[in-house]
Amino acid sequence: MELEFEVKHKDLLGRVGVLTVAGKRVTTPAFVPVINPLNQVIPASDMKKELGCEIVITNSFIIYKRLSERAAEGVHSIIGFDGVVMTDSGGYQVLEYGEVDVSPVEIARFQELIGSDIAVPLDKPTGLVGRKQAEKTVEQTLQNVRMTMKEVGRDSRCVWVAPIQGGVYTDLIERCVDEYKEMGFSMYCLGSPTPLMTTYKYEPLVGMISAARLRISFGKPLHLFGAGHPMLFSLAVALGCDLFDSASYALFALEDRYMLSDGTVRLEQLSTLPCSCKACQMTSVRELQTMPRGERFKLLSWHNLNVCFQELRQVRQAIWEGRLFELLEKRARAHPALYEAFQRLTLDESIASASAKLTPLSKKRGLFLYDRVSLRRPEVRRAMSLLENFEMSRKVSTNAVLIDFRVTTVKNQSKLLEKLSSLVGGEGFEIYTYGTPYGLVPFALSNVYPYSQTTFTSNLVKDVEKELLEKILETLRKKMFKRVLVVERGKDVYPGFTKVLARLLSERLDAEVLHVSLR
Repeated sequence: MELEFEVKHKDLLGRVGVLTVAGKRVTTPAFVPVINPLNQVIPASDMKKELGCEIVITNSFIIYKRLSERAAEGVHSIIGFDGVVMTDSGGYQVLEYGEVDVSPVEIARFQELIGSDIAVPLDKPTGLVGRKQAEKTVEQTLQNVRMTMKEVGRDSRCVWVAPIQGGVYTDLIERCVDEYKEMGFSMYCLGSPTPLMTTYKYEPLVGMISAARLRISFGKPLHLFGAGHPMLFSLAVALGCDLFDSASYALFALEDRYMLSDGTVRLEQLSTLPCSCKACQMTSVRELQTMPRGERFKLLSWHNLNVCFQELRQVRQAIWEGRLFELLEKRARAHPALYEAFQRLTLDESIASASAKLTPLSKKRGLFLYDRVSLRRPEVRRAMSLLENFEMSRKVSTNAVLIDFRVTTVKNQSKLLEKLSSLVGGEGFEIYTYGTPYGLVPFALSNVYPYSQTTFTSNLVKDVEKELLEKILETLRKKMFKRVLVVERGKDVYPGFTKVLARLLSERLDAEVLHVSLR
């Protein structure tokens, strides 16, 4: 069976796309609920009908052991879902119990028999282990996959995905990917993140995901096993994950834990239900706390599931608008460990380089910059690089006129240019704007995205004032102007900034510097 994947929109390493299998379409990034084939707390059919769920995952090993007499019905009939069904082969049981009593070939044949749309070969999850044990799990996984693909071949009725293992050892992850490339897989899945997530070790998770994503062709979708909390979705998507599965919606409900987009609270900690989903509308927090356990479990499961789908819709919207970084900034502050992971994402040069290549040159909305971390986003880095290249390629006049960035909003630009010309004395001059985190911006570029489409705080400019002033000084030195006019228009762009700029240039620039006012 063939798998098709079409990317519609991109931002950072995330993308909104359409995955097509057996004529059925899945919009990505997608949350893939885990369905217990023996006991569905929320029927898969209800997930599709009421939440728009297009893909689920179930455990073929459980069906093999407990429901094999129904195999001829097919997995879609067994779980009651006519969308895309993905089946795991028992890897979770291997992680929990060490082994399963079925061979890779047996479970592969069974997944074909029950008509899985997307199937996972039997792998050996790495988990959190030492280097030697990690190497063993990778070798066992690769051996199992080789056996499976030799048996099912390329004409399988399933789409087979490549299970990547290696844990926190990124070279082992890369080894898996390199071997799978030779086998021609059209989809990949990264295993073993759950032990990291349950212990709040999000920073090494960034390394794991990026090692896999940057090694795989960007035209291939990447599935992340076990990523079930919505506060992690924006991070995973920003790193290039397209799908993630989890049973967390039910597991958390069993412990009376109520999911939010930026965390989890226990039911007894709630004074109200801060959600408008179907489950929360039909009850109160007091009623939920006191109702019979079985009924409460179902309502909490439904709420948790709804939060997961709602967050994915928000992530897709952020990608479409070009604001995934801003959503990520918000979610990263949900927990110190998550913020640490976010910082690693922004500081990793390989991630930054790949993100810059994939992030669109222009977007539907402008940029919001809050602090120094915001300056690491790829659009800002690219804008800085464009300024350097633009300046190096231009012939420069003798005179430079520096005026604050608010000049870009002046309606009658011709009158403004006349006033500036009179100040210079009619000689040729170059105009630059100042006062933004970009430093000096040539007037010719001032309305090019994102220079005048950036909203930022005055505190950000104050915080990076020293670096900005040095950057302005360096730009002017390279151009070797003979005269520089620092122009004020009405109220100073930031209190004292223009005076400080003029004084610095007078002291350190080998040129005549004039501080003038344009009223």
